[in-house]
This record gives sequence, C-alpha cells and structure tokens, in this order.
Amino acid sequence: MSELRAGERIGGRYLLIDRLGLGGMGEVWLADLEGAGAFRRRVVIKVLAPERRGDPRIATMLADEARIVGLLHHPGIVAAVDYLESESEGPIFVLEFVDGCSLRSALKVARKRGERLPEALAAQVGADVARALNAAHNACDRDGKPLHLVHRDIASDNVLISRSGAVYLGDFGVARARGNTEITDPGCAPKGKRGYMAPEQEKGDSVTPATDIYALGKVLAEAVGPDCGPGLREVIEKATRPGPEDRYQTAAELAFALGHACPLPRAPEAELAAWLQRAAPEALRHSRATGVARRDSQPPAGIAVPRPLEGPQFRAVARRRRRWPAIAGAVLGLVIGGAAVGLYFRGRVTPPDAPTGELRVTSRPGGAQIYVDGSLRGKAPMTLALPAGHHSVRVGRIMWRSWFRG
Repeated sequence: MSELRAGERIGGRYLLIDRLGLGGMGEVWLADLEGAGAFRRRVVIKVLAPERRGDPRIATMLADEARIVGLLHHPGIVAAVDYLESESEGPIFVLEFVDGCSLRSALKVARKRGERLPEALAAQVGADVARALNAAHNACDRDGKPLHLVHRDIASDNVLISRSGAVYLGDFGVARARGNTEITDPGCAPKGKRGYMAPEQEKGDSVTPATDIYALGKVLAEAVGPDCGPGLREVIEKATRPGPEDRYQTAAELAFALGHACPLPRAPEAELAAWLQRAAPEALRHSRATGVARRDSQPPAGIAVPRPLEGPQFRAVARRRRRWPAIAGAVLGLVIGGAAVGLYFRGRVTPPDAPTGELRVTSRPGGAQIYVDGSLRGKAPMTLALPAGHHSVRVGRIMWRSWFRG
C-alpha cells in the first residue's frame, strides 16, 4: 500500500494539502473538498496508515467513529462531513476543519510567555465543553434509541479553540457507544490519556458520563492552575472526586455550576480570541486545530484579532519621570446590591523599563472579591499593582446579586 502525499486526490474529490499527524494506526490530513465550479472547502481527513489498511479491526474503529460523530449535532462538537471507502486508501473519514489551536497548545505557549488563562475564560471554556459533552451523552441513533456514549478521551489537546474564540470538542476515536465494536488487545492500557482518566477508567471498570466529567475537571485544573478562586476550586474538586457517584452526575450540571462559580465574560468568544492573540499567538501560527490532536507537540497558532468590545475599562498609566508625586485619579463609588464599591487609581513611580500603575479597591461592606482580567486577585480593601495598559475589573461577593464590571 502506497504512502499518501500532498497534492494527491483521494476519494474522488479530496485534494491533500498537508499531513497534520501520523500515528501507529492512522494519518490526519488537511485537505480541500473540491466541488463543481470554483467551490472549495477546507476539511480534515482521517485515513488508516498504509500498513493498517488491511486490518479489519482498525477499519471498524474508524467506521464506528464516523458513525458516532455523524449522529452528533451540536455547535460545540467538531462535525462529520463525509465517510467513504476506497479500494486504494481504505476508509476515509472527513471532518470539519477548525482554524485555531488546541487548549493544550495555547496553555503551553502562554505559560512560556508568562501568561495565564484568566479564570473567567477558563470557566467559560469548561462550560462550553460541558454543554457539548452533555449533547454527546444524550445523543440517540436514527431510531431514537440512546447511544449511551462516553467520550473516554477528554483532554486539553481535544479541546479546540478557533481564531474567533469558538470552543469545540473533538476526537471521538475511542468513544464507547451502543453498537460500537470494542477492540481491546490483551495487556493494553485502558483507552484514554493518563492524567485525565478517572479511577474507574484506569482500573478498566465500566465507564459512565461521570468518567468524562472527571476528565473535564482535570482539564479545568490544568487551565487555571492551583491558585484559582474558591468558587471555581470547589467545582473542580467536586468534578474530580474519586467516586463517580460523588461527582456531578451530568455535564449539564457541571456547566451550570461553572456559570455560577465566577462571573463569566460578557463577550466570551471575542475575549477568548483576544486572549489567544495576545498570550499565545505562536499557538495559532504553528498549529491547525483539526478535531484530532496533532501528534507532534509543536507550539501552535495566531492572527490579529480585534479587541473585544466591552464597557468602560481602567487604563493603568505609568509615570515615566523619575520623580512624580502620586496622584489620585478616577475615584468611583457605586452601589451594588446594597454595597458601595470604591476604585481609586493613582500613578506610581516606576522604572522606565517596567511601567506599572496602582489601583485601590474598597467596598462597603468589606470583603468584596476582586477579579482583574478574569482572575481572582483578592478581597477589598486592596491595592493592586498592574502593568500599564487596559484591564477589566469586576468586584462583588457571592451573596450579592449584582456585580460591578469596569
């Protein structure tokens, strides 16, 4: 069986552009679907590796994946486009192309640059994936019978983010569902990725939707790190409890909890796109999100994305003169759910190579939680040192019904 090459046409109308991944069982290609006239559509193709094309077990796995994804209809799930079988290439599974990068790649690049995913955006990504997962868990076949689907491979490299900030769940290659052929070789490890697998999955016991919820909790923990706020930490801890019966029982419950763990962004896609462009542009430049994790671990992608349109923001402006008296500016008092909140900004003497500003936050009653750029920074009263630039500030308490967003 011959190797596939860029420039080849397979399945009659798919022009191979670039090989995105190569594994022991298959290959992933970027391709163009060519229609009549000038019609072209960028897609992703999964095919078997040349040495595996004669293996009926592996062919069945790819056919099962295509069948499952073809039954899923949700904007947060990478969509199936086509499935066909060819004498020369074997089974060919065609998927939607997501122009962006994986969450894993974005986090990796951001950390190298000293950046982190704001807590509010991490919660939003988690809620988006949870809603997609809930749709998969509740999917039915063409006769209306439940598929009883469990993804089994929820991981940060299977969470995809487009350049415009849309979030997708991909790679159902090892999903368990009614009607699938379960192929397990003696001595093989359980399907899934270590570090994300729930205890029951690692032991080879039966898996349920709670197994995927555990893995998504691990993804959230990876995204926010150990210093997240108490609300989000509580959600992660419940999602990753050892016993399946002690976790959230549905992904919809998890999505709901994430929506109440911290204030979510007003314009989530725009804010996530802007964060990607600022914190992880290399991720977008070097990676193509495909619905299947890339086999290489190159850092991924970025293109210029407009800043999100928001309400008023505070701009921390540094004074570059060596000696400048501190000036109190922009003093703001608001009543929020019966609580008064004051924000005081003043410039501060800073070295020219590290411009910063200072923001004083007070509240009545005291103890309001302060979120800066989506991350919990502490409780009022508090003085924050911020790098020069625009910042989004939110102040409130869990028991207050309203939040101030500036």
